[in-house]
Amino acid sequence: MFSNWRKTLFRLHGWIGINLGLLLFVICLSGTVAVFSNEIDWLLNDDLRAEATDEPIAWDEIEASIDETFPDGVNLGMYAPLEPGFAARAYVALPDGQTRKAYFHPKTGELQGHTSFFNTQRFFRSFHRRFFDGDRGIVLVTLMAIPLLFSALSGLLYYKGWLKQLFTVRRDKGRRLFGSDLHKVAGIWGLLFTILIAATGIFYFTEVVFTGTGNYQALHAEPLPNVPAETLPDYGGRATMLSAGVLADRARAALPGLDVRGVRLPLGPTDAASVTGQMGNPITRDRANEVHVNPYTGAVLGVQRSSELGVVPFITDAADPLHFGYFGSFWTKALWFVFGLMLSFSILTGAYVWVVRSEPSHRTAKADREDGLSLRPFPWLRGAVVSVALTLVYCGVVVSSTIDGIQYYAPQNTGHVPVTSIANGDLRADLLCTKPCDLQDGSTMALRFEGKDMPNPKAVTLTTADGDTISLNAYQQYHRGEVTTAPGTAMTLSLATWDAPPVQKQFEAPSPVPDDQMTTAAAWPEAAPGVWWVVGGFVLLTVSSIGTWLWGVWRAFQSSQSKMQRKRRRSTTPRPDVKLPPTA
Repeated sequence: MFSNWRKTLFRLHGWIGINLGLLLFVICLSGTVAVFSNEIDWLLNDDLRAEATDEPIAWDEIEASIDETFPDGVNLGMYAPLEPGFAARAYVALPDGQTRKAYFHPKTGELQGHTSFFNTQRFFRSFHRRFFDGDRGIVLVTLMAIPLLFSALSGLLYYKGWLKQLFTVRRDKGRRLFGSDLHKVAGIWGLLFTILIAATGIFYFTEVVFTGTGNYQALHAEPLPNVPAETLPDYGGRATMLSAGVLADRARAALPGLDVRGVRLPLGPTDAASVTGQMGNPITRDRANEVHVNPYTGAVLGVQRSSELGVVPFITDAADPLHFGYFGSFWTKALWFVFGLMLSFSILTGAYVWVVRSEPSHRTAKADREDGLSLRPFPWLRGAVVSVALTLVYCGVVVSSTIDGIQYYAPQNTGHVPVTSIANGDLRADLLCTKPCDLQDGSTMALRFEGKDMPNPKAVTLTTADGDTISLNAYQQYHRGEVTTAPGTAMTLSLATWDAPPVQKQFEAPSPVPDDQMTTAAAWPEAAPGVWWVVGGFVLLTVSSIGTWLWGVWRAFQSSQSKMQRKRRRSTTPRPDVKLPPTA
């Protein structure tokens, strides 16, 4: 009975390798490169480099540089250097739809350069997470963690005395035993790593399920308080925000010992400023330690400590550092990289070894009465051919989605069409329509307020002639929403403040912008030149590895067929020294 159970485990181990090996290989290899993707960008782009310093981050100077460089941009967050020698960074959303990555000297706050959101880190994290294939891709990738875990555990339970095989690699016993030994040694040494990667991957799949069912917050701690809506009238039409440096100081006072790693300013009047960082527990993400600060008064609204998180929220914030190995700086990432390579290529070698050792026995060959090539020696190969074919077809889909995903980060061929202006008290704003401004099919209209302080209107609405009311949601100095109506339709813009009655402005919905007035977008995002070489090298390595694997499987299949044919010929050809009985 125990023997049958072990044989079942072996068949499960081999089935996973031959049917899902290609997909698991691509996922694991891309994740392995993603471990050092930030360091690759550091090597390729001088703007990411800055001398290491023990002085506090110049948050105020970084914020001032952002305001000067991107007067129409939205500051999405400022972050400390990832490692000593890295520059501080910030993300800025521009009116044309781009998100720029800007890099600053951490001591002086001086801008060192800025690029599109696309770089090596973005490519490998997005590709590894979802193949640039939206919800379908992320479900598929995270779901693959389950067979990866089964494969690791089934291999462990099948092999006897695996501790004795930690250093056993027989080079003089043929390719089959050499490949088998390499596969076993890599699997044994990387067993705990593989289980960790599979376990965190399964947790990512759980996140996908919870998100899809609208229960994502169940995996997190209770959200920290924001600015009470009832206090908004106290700040007037334009709420003056405290500087990023003051907000960071207030957070340190509320959470002594906090190493501030990020400052995110509010996007709307009721949003709190969020200050995140580390407090002696690097196994969790920076966001596990968070302080919400009222951006207008500096009052602390709420504090979250990683040491006080529940089990599930703690796992949520620990999964990413454990999955990519960045909790221990360079050396843990180096270890993760080595084990990741071992895991990636052991998947392919294991599948190849399964093919080779599954050659038919003499009894199987004797039972096969068909001549020529046959799938009989590999009964499991019928399903494997289909699964491998489907995997290769999906790889074609991935190529298309990856190209589209990369182009998404290129500058958009959009601008804004001025529609009308409105003023009420100290609030003045221009209503803009995003090109091509085709309201018939739906387009974004944004009310852009002047100045850098937080606009704090009581209400902003658009009303069509049919009586449909559209609320424009706050997004720092913008209030915007999706509008669908016919060109030329009468519309009314209403702007109300806390201490003055609403002001209304009537106008006609604009017509779409003609094609000859549209700007031409770049086909590919701006990136350091070496980024494309890295992406191309990864594609070449992946394709050549898969091609080599397919060639090896086919050679093993052909070898098996040749052996079968030779055995059949020997079994049907009489030996020379054997006398045949006389015929009647």
